[in-house]
Parts: sequence; C-alpha cells; structure tokens
Amino acid sequence: MALVVKDRVKESSTTTGTGTYTLAGAETGFQTFAAVGNGNTTYYAAHDPSTGEWEVGIGTYTASGTTLARTAIISSSNSDSAVNWAAGERLIFCTQPATKAVYTDANDKIFSGVKFAGYMDFTPIAHPSHAEGRVFYDSEHKSLNVYNDEADISLEIGQEQWVRVYNSSGATIVNGAPVYYVGQSNGHPTIGLANGSDAAKYHVQGLATHDIENNSYGYITTSGMVRGLDTSALTAGQGVFLGLSDGSYTQSAPAYPNYPMMLGWVVVSNATTGEILVSIEDQTLNSLRVVGDTHIGGDTVIEGNLTVQGSQTIASTENIAVSSAFLYLNSGDTIGDANTVFTGTGIDDAYFTGHYSGTATKTFYVAIDSEKGGTGGVDTFKWSYNSDMSSPQATNVNVAVGNTLLADGISIYFAADKVHDLNDKWAGAVSPVNQDTGVFTNRNTGTTGVGYTHLGWFFDVTDSKFKFLDEYDPEPEGTIDLTHASVSYGTIVGATFEGNLTGNVTGNLTGNITGNVTGNLTGNVTGNVTGNVTGDLTGDVTGNVTGNVTGNLSGNVTSTGTSNFGTIDLGDWTITESAGSLFFAYQGTNKFKLDSTGTLSVTNDILTDETL
Repeated sequence: MALVVKDRVKESSTTTGTGTYTLAGAETGFQTFAAVGNGNTTYYAAHDPSTGEWEVGIGTYTASGTTLARTAIISSSNSDSAVNWAAGERLIFCTQPATKAVYTDANDKIFSGVKFAGYMDFTPIAHPSHAEGRVFYDSEHKSLNVYNDEADISLEIGQEQWVRVYNSSGATIVNGAPVYYVGQSNGHPTIGLANGSDAAKYHVQGLATHDIENNSYGYITTSGMVRGLDTSALTAGQGVFLGLSDGSYTQSAPAYPNYPMMLGWVVVSNATTGEILVSIEDQTLNSLRVVGDTHIGGDTVIEGNLTVQGSQTIASTENIAVSSAFLYLNSGDTIGDANTVFTGTGIDDAYFTGHYSGTATKTFYVAIDSEKGGTGGVDTFKWSYNSDMSSPQATNVNVAVGNTLLADGISIYFAADKVHDLNDKWAGAVSPVNQDTGVFTNRNTGTTGVGYTHLGWFFDVTDSKFKFLDEYDPEPEGTIDLTHASVSYGTIVGATFEGNLTGNVTGNLTGNITGNVTGNLTGNVTGNVTGNVTGDLTGDVTGNVTGNVTGNLSGNVTSTGTSNFGTIDLGDWTITESAGSLFFAYQGTNKFKLDSTGTLSVTNDILTDETL
C-alpha cells in the first residue's frame, strides 16, 4: 500500500453518516479514484455545497466496491472529526492538505519542517559556491556534504568527524597540524600544537582541518580525511605518528622516553596535495587492565615496580640479570587481592598489600566512613582489627589512589578515591609466616645417574640451619621433606670457610683454622691451626699449630715461623722445624712441649731438656 496523489480526480457521493464513501462516478472533465490504484491511500477533500460542511483526510481506495474509506481525518468543519453527512450529494476529490505541503518563502527557503516517508535524491555535483548550511552530494568524494561557517572546507557526512575549537596559541595553527586540548573558551575546547616529547602536550585530540588563525574558531578532524598537506617525507600506505617538535609528524613511533601517538595512515604522499586518514591511537596508557591472557612479542621495559599476584611466575629465558645486590625471597603481599574479602554496595577497587611483620594472627578491616567528606572531596575510611569496627585504630582517613600504610607492613590499596558507598568494607586475615625458604633448580642427568630431580639450598625452620641438596625429587614448595627417599646432601667446594664446622672435611684446607675441630683432619692444611683438634691430625700442616691435638699426629708439621705447640698426646709423628733444620721422630705416648724459643720439654727420663 502506497500514498498516491493524482491530478484532476473528482467524484460525487450520496453516502450519509460517518462511514465509508461509496463513489458515484467522475465529474465532467475529471477522472475517478481508480487512478489512485486499488488498496492505495490518497489525500482527499469532501464538500457539500448546500450545507457548507467539509472534510479533509486520508482515504483508502478499494476498486471492487468503488469505495473510499475514511482512514484518517486531518481537518473538518466538525471540529476536525468525521462529518456526519445528511442526505444529499457532496463532491470528493484528490487534494494536498495544507499541513502536508512544503513550500519556500520569499528568499527561497523552505518555510516549514519536512518529514520524509521515503527518500530524497541528490544530483551528484562538484563543490558549489559556499553558503553556510548548504547541503549537496559531492561527485568527487562520493559523499553528502554540508557547508559550515568556514568557506574553505566542507564536512563529508558519515565519513569524517569534526570538533569546533578555539585557537589561543598565539599563532596560526596550520592545516593538518596535530593538536591537543589546552582548556576551553565559551564551551569550546582551546587547542595547542602537540609534541611527542612532552608529557603535557603529547595527547593528540585531532588534526587541524584547515588553517586556524590565532584568536579564532575553527575545526579539527578527529576521524576521517585531512587533505592539502605536505606529506612528501612520509610513505603512502604507512602509519604516521606524532613527532618530537610542536605540530610535527614522524613515520615511526618514537622510542622511550617519548610518547607514541599514532595519528593515522598516509593516503597520498605529496608536497602539496598530501592526504592523511585520521585514526588516532594513543599508545601511551595511564592505566591498563587485561582480563584474559596477554602476549608481548617484543622487549618490555618496566620503569615502576612490578607486582605479580599469581601463584607462579615462569621465566623461560637463558639469563636473568638483576641489578640489585640482593634477591629478596618470601616478601610478597601477605593478603593480596585474592585474599581480600569485599562487602558493600559500592565499587570494589581495594585490596591489602605488603608483607606482614607482626607477631600474632590478626584480621584487618577497612570501611568507608564518609562519601566525599575528605580533603578535596575524596572519600574517607576507618580501620580496625574488629569486624564491627567498634575499636577503630583510625577514622576519617583520606582515601588516596595507591597504598596507605595501616600497621605492621600492611597497606590498603585504592584504585579510585570518590567511587565508594558508605560502609563498604574490606577484610583480610594475616599470620606470621615462618616456613622453609631457599633456591632450587631443575636437573636431569638423562639415562644415567639420578635422572630428573631438583637441587639447591634452603633454610630449614625445624632446626634453623642452611642445607644443600644435590637430589630432591618432589617439587620444592612448602616444607622440604628431608625424609624423602630421594634426598641427597650436596658437596660444597669453596676457598674460605668461617664459623663453626660440624662434620667431616675431606680434602685439602688452604687457609687458617681458627676454631676447634671435633673429628679428624685427614687432609693437608696450608695455614695455621690455632684451635683445638679433638681427633687425629693425619695430614700435613704448613704453618703454626697453637692449639691442643688430643688425638694422634701422624703428618708433618712445617713451621714457617715460631712453632707454639700445646700439649699433644703422641702416636707416630714427625716434626720438621725449618728454622733449626731439626727433624725429630718418636714412637711412644710421652707428653712433651715445644715452646716459642724452640725448647723441647719431656715428662719422662728418656730425654733431657735440649735446645733446638
């Protein structure tokens, strides 16, 4: 069904009442409503010359009964309702109601608003002369265009987006220059030339659509084509980025510490007729949250702190270089995001951070105690160790974006400062952590030896001792199980050892022994033995022995200086005194002393005192 209006359609009708008109045939010189077409609607007017009653409306023509239904009444002599016709003849004809007419005023301007039920055709033309508000279809760029107050540009509707701005920069901003928002003037953004090396200027909002004179309004393109540019230094089909001087371009993204801002794509590379398709992409983010997995293909540089909240971090790399002098283990968030419990109606943007340094099990509670009642209109919070907050440790603390220290190393982290509801609450339990800790690595000897296992060192909290393992089959986590059948203690090889050594030493010792040795010294000592040896000293000592040896001395002691022996229980032994070139051997259990002057004293009557 369509709305059809035909010329010179007029018939008579003797229908009474307010129902459908039965048509009686065409008047002389006119055609019937059949010209409208069966089932179509048309505008009509009905008039009774004898009474003066009239009616204008929309009627639906039905050919089978030659009738015209009163589909809608537009206006009438009956208060714009259907006329209740009395007996008599009236004329019905096609017409255009005044309320449905479109016409122009004396200036050829459309006088009233227009509603289109179908479509409007524009003849494609070249750019006509400028007139603000003129709309036309551009035959060159194949777009519906509209002129605004700037005579040198036209907006291509549906293909580009503009923003009206004000230039207060002090100089003309030329066509195509990348700009950023500085402030506002009469509700319009003020603009300045963007610069990729400046943190305050890098955030590009668009490219100037035309030359914008100082202290005047103009337009910037935020999406779409900007034409008439010098793009001769750029490559067509390639991206274009904000440069490192005011209002400039560059072909590639600037490196750190500059700010990469992609402006779009070079469509035409030319010194005067260059074109850029504006598609701004800010590659510098203030904040980023990724819900799913993330892959970074190139190098990654992190200037701030890196916090990993997962249970495992895997570094598939051949080398990890750490500039710090220490690797600090077991120092992550004791509570963290995963163990922070939120209750409330506002935004859940907080969690507990920091490693707990307290000595007792506690639960931290933080609750919002005012909405925007803090300094600068921020929310405030109170915190306590009690769920009902009956004994708060502090109240009306300003919510600050970032960490706020509570106590014992625990902080509360907020991502926003004005988005919470009163009584929003966060809770997290903590306990002192005392667990085995250390460093392990994988090892696989293949088809021989132990095969796949782990080796490393750890601090055992059961006896507070460091232990080295060269085989441990379970995954090293939690408590190291030293009763496991795979456990094998490792051998330590080094140059210097300080402190007490409990256990056997197999091999040569190069250096001084200044403590006591409980056990046998079976290797050679190149250095001094100043402590006591409870056991046999069967190796050679090159140096001074000033402690007591209560076992057998079967090796050679070569003094490089003055020899000061304590009391020694002798077995088979040899003393070489290089200073006096004396070699002395004795078989027996007699006790003797060799003092610092080289005097040998014995306690039996076999030998007398002699001076070496």
